Amino acid sequence: MKDSDNPVLEQRIKVLIADDDEVCREILEDAIRKEGAEVVLASDGVEALDRLSQEPADILVSDLNMPRMDGLTLLKHARQQHPQILTIIITGYGSLQSAIEAIRLGAYDYIQKPFRIEEITVATRNAIDKVRILREKTFLLKELENLHQKLELLEAARNIRSQEEKGLQAANSKESSLCLFSGIGLPLRFLEVPDEDPSRVLNALENLKELRRDGTISEHEFLRIKKFIIEKIESSKP
Repeated sequence: MKDSDNPVLEQRIKVLIADDDEVCREILEDAIRKEGAEVVLASDGVEALDRLSQEPADILVSDLNMPRMDGLTLLKHARQQHPQILTIIITGYGSLQSAIEAIRLGAYDYIQKPFRIEEITVATRNAIDKVRILREKTFLLKELENLHQKLELLEAARNIRSQEEKGLQAANSKESSLCLFSGIGLPLRFLEVPDEDPSRVLNALENLKELRRDGTISEHEFLRIKKFIIEKIESSKP
């Protein structure tokens, strides 16, 4: 499947950077923009959460220690608002316990300070690839759902057509029987007798026997008409 077949994949991936250090924000912004992502900046967790409520992001890159709202609290609130968001937490040197807690809370990855640009690039690139996979999965599931609905409609149409064909066959069968009865000079009301009063057919069968005995109808014709009348009786039973 080409990306052009899926408009969702053509949308640029949006990354929200939350860091109270302006220099660090600029370094992160420059590295992430090079990966082709759209970047939105926030100076702390509160501002980041406000931006998320106005404009959802695919990836959140957040410093752990920030004023007003730390990275772990931001992570929890962000995932509550947007369960699909991927979060990369930047922790201070030796903050392994905080990194473990971030992963437990659902962080996609973490990076320890001081970090190298390559670490940011790799972590961001992996997250971007993950977002694309999730988008593709969502798109394919939607396509499968649409296909399933189309198949259900086709099945319903086929059933309706089948019922119509059966009705046509039944009508043709009755028309054929009309020809059979009229062709040998029998009253056409014989066709309607079973539906109105099945007990009257017994008299009709006796009359048929008389017609067979006096040669008006042949043995073959008698059997065919008898079979038809019996089938009509059976079909009229509740």
